[in-house]
Amino acid sequence: MSIIYRYGNEYYINMTNRCPCRCVFCLRNTTPALGDAETLWLDHEPTVDEVIDELRKVDLSISDEIVFCGYGEPTVRFDDLKECARRIKEEFHKSVRVNTNGLGNLINGRDIVPEMEGVIDALSISLNASNEEEYLALSRPSFGPGSYKAMIDFTRESKKVVPNITMSIVGESISPESEKECARIAAELGATFKVRESVCGKILIK
Repeated sequence: MSIIYRYGNEYYINMTNRCPCRCVFCLRNTTPALGDAETLWLDHEPTVDEVIDELRKVDLSISDEIVFCGYGEPTVRFDDLKECARRIKEEFHKSVRVNTNGLGNLINGRDIVPEMEGVIDALSISLNASNEEEYLALSRPSFGPGSYKAMIDFTRESKKVVPNITMSIVGESISPESEKECARIAAELGATFKVRESVCGKILIK
């Protein structure tokens, strides 16, 4: 299994395979690995110490940023994620980005946004759709109705404590009209808007 993997010019941390969403375009539906990973399917969830030990083995000079993103939702392990992020900053002096579905408050049963201040430098949030009906069909969250609003609210509040926020969609999964509406929503929330491209049926996570 791969806890740390290189994808392009960045290193990613794969902490869990748990996720409350079953996105129709999720990469894990079509391939077991990305980048230089052997497999992103974990035989166990790594401890914080294991993550840090694996980071010590790679050349982190290729990037100023380390990303939490694998075959699962990072905020499922939010407390461990925070500890990892703190240690990454202290030992490696890198900024930290989390690629997330934005449902961290629902997942953890509390408002996790204030806990990100000074710990998380950037969030890439999967907007995926321009309205709840579209979102439920594409992301298929286990929390059901209300998930879309929870993701939007999470983004709005995160903007207050996390310096860099990006919201993204998978361009080929929605109509051009919906894509324009998503861009408007992101702008309204003060987030950068990004379209993730489909390549040979696979969606780029970056």
